[in-house]
Amino acid sequence: FKEAIVNGKRIYGKGIRVIVSMQPLQAEEQMNNMFQSRFAIVVNRSYGNAVERNRIKRQIRSIVVTLMPQIRQGFAVIIFPDTTCKAMEYNHLVESVKNVLRKSGVLRQ
Repeated sequence: FKEAIVNGKRIYGKGIRVIVSMQPLQAEEQMNNMFQSRFAIVVNRSYGNAVERNRIKRQIRSIVVTLMPQIRQGFAVIIFPDTTCKAMEYNHLVESVKNVLRKSGVLRQ
């Protein structure tokens, strides 16, 4: 994910910031044809206490898992939720994540 932070494309959405980068293919992954996109969810300490930070991570992880069949392979994606996510309902958070991933080209149309 270090390369994604340095060279990645930054996309901003409602309550969410995303950094996206193409992953270099590893030799093992070429042989196994297993090259799924990787996701990291980073929540700043200023977001809130540990309970709030873990809750938003669980919610975003759940959204990403449900979207996995529609996600293209070969991306490294870092998701940074903003403090405005606290006030969002779950269905609005789902739409926000979908929109940001569509904008970045990770999610198929």
